[in-house]
Amino acid sequence: MFSKFVSRFFVIFLVSGCSTLSPVEMTPEQVQEKISEGEVIRVGDTVRIATTDGEIHKLKVTAVTAQQIVGDDINIAIDDIVAVETPEFSAGKTAALAGGAVLMWAVIVAVALGGTLVL
Repeated sequence: MFSKFVSRFFVIFLVSGCSTLSPVEMTPEQVQEKISEGEVIRVGDTVRIATTDGEIHKLKVTAVTAQQIVGDDINIAIDDIVAVETPEFSAGKTAALAGGAVLMWAVIVAVALGGTLVL
């Protein structure tokens, strides 16, 4: 039973991958246009949005229309957006995560089998 748990945890750990929020390098007008066209931000993304009032909003996007971005507790008019940070896959972080997971798995297996671990 313990080995099934470890195996499932290991697979989920590797499949999850790593991402980071990266700024979209465009003028506010370009960002607004791309969002209105259905690009840049997608439903399910977790994003940071800077608005004309100087506020920074972090939200999980539940809907995108031609006029607004909708999150769980917030609607942001696209015309009010001045900057956006969107998720970007990070191969380096994912590789480090995978390496750490393999090492952790090896330690758990060695201990579970009653062996000693020599590093």
